[in-house]
Amino acid sequence: MHDYIYMQVIRYIFRILSVAFFMFNIACENQTDTTLTSQQDSISKYLKSSHQPRLIPEAEVGASLDDQPQYYSQWGLDIYRYISTMYAEGRDQAAVVGSGNRLSITYTAYMFKGGSPTIDNMYATNDPNSIAKLQESGLDTEYEWSTEPFEFVLGAGEILESLETALEGCREGDSVEIYLTFEAAYGNSYIGKVPSKTSVVWFINIVNVEK
Repeated sequence: MHDYIYMQVIRYIFRILSVAFFMFNIACENQTDTTLTSQQDSISKYLKSSHQPRLIPEAEVGASLDDQPQYYSQWGLDIYRYISTMYAEGRDQAAVVGSGNRLSITYTAYMFKGGSPTIDNMYATNDPNSIAKLQESGLDTEYEWSTEPFEFVLGAGEILESLETALEGCREGDSVEIYLTFEAAYGNSYIGKVPSKTSVVWFINIVNVEK
């Protein structure tokens, strides 16, 4: 009899724990969904209202009355790209970035908080201008920051896959802004000073494209 009661208690406790675990997972998934949706909305709203210049989605370019509409492209709801040099003179003659090309870039990366990036949210750079701003703020950059252009092969997995996606089709000499939700950036991982589930923005200058 005692064994029977003991087994019933064990089964009861197991059911309670199973239900609690299930509810915890549901709560985590809902929180993730809410965070992701909030970041998607925040990036889109910023690009269309607060960003300078204000941008329109690429799908609306055909209906624009502007001869040189400033627009952003997107892949799904997690990757957004703006090329500020889209209408630069001679751009159409520059090398196009494609898979397998060796790129040389300068970059500055920020945690995206819904507005214009600030020096406080900067977490990675090799751009001399950005490093100068860090020095002006009193940060010792002598040992932590290099001004050497970063070289990599597009498609080789040396950078975030989302950055590779957004860089393909750009051209040598382009200045590019790439906005990523946490799903397209680092996910649930804590990277350096970047907390988990953080959206980010990369400012990239494509110095050279080697075919």
